[in-house]
Amino acid sequence: MIGPLTDPTAHGGTARDAFDLVIPSLPGYGFSGRPQGPGWNPDRIAHAWDELMKRLGYTSYVAQGGDWGAVVTEAMGRQAPAGLRGIHVNLAAAVPPDVEAALAGAGPVPDMTEQERSVFDALAAYRKSGNSGYFAALTARPQAVGYGITDSPAGLAAFFLWHPGFAQWTYGDDPADPKTKDEVLDDITLYWLTSTAASSGRLYWENRGASPTSATAMKTAQISVPVGVTVFPDDVYRPPQTWARRAYPTLAYFHEVGKGGHFAAWEQPDLFSAEIRAAFRSLR
Repeated sequence: MIGPLTDPTAHGGTARDAFDLVIPSLPGYGFSGRPQGPGWNPDRIAHAWDELMKRLGYTSYVAQGGDWGAVVTEAMGRQAPAGLRGIHVNLAAAVPPDVEAALAGAGPVPDMTEQERSVFDALAAYRKSGNSGYFAALTARPQAVGYGITDSPAGLAAFFLWHPGFAQWTYGDDPADPKTKDEVLDDITLYWLTSTAASSGRLYWENRGASPTSATAMKTAQISVPVGVTVFPDDVYRPPQTWARRAYPTLAYFHEVGKGGHFAAWEQPDLFSAEIRAAFRSLR
């Protein structure tokens, strides 16, 4: 997506749609250093990203994130530092409190539209499926998990493929979906060669089990900057617009697209880039 966003004229956009991109690596991940102590939670990372932008000389910028990037981006939206003009996420923290309570068995199932009920049933099935077990394991004992996945590349690969974001991938078997096994192995190898499989898991523990999709846990009502949300159909959670509006008082953009999943920037870079342009176009 670097090409489509920095050189939009070569990808169906106009010169006015061009972005400077700053793509930081989360602490403990990839090419970042491995934190030597506790405290690197999403709020602290959000402060660091704003400090990074200021040190690079940007006085006006927007932020985007999916997965943990969405959690950090929403933290930036709550902090609303000077210069942050808006945020966009593709994993929205838009499960309302009453729905969260019903999913946990702590409250009645609220009245819902047909679309809302469909999303509710999908979330309930997901939570019972065991596919979220990796999240529970890393939240509870990231270091214990880390010993195994830093000792065996096969173990690391197996643990990665536990993530439900890969559930719809065909790994090159579908001509219309050309992502290959080699691309996934490249991603896994990045963690292996940098020895960040264990350190990256600490972010789950630092977040203390707070659900990235819970409006209450992510304190979305405190976000004061404009918010954009894109929903990809193969993602684990596909919030209806009604829930997104309840979660984000400053929701300025909401769009459901026709293809793509949890790793949307990887899976559909051109479509993903078009969504970022559309979400932030009004903020120019």
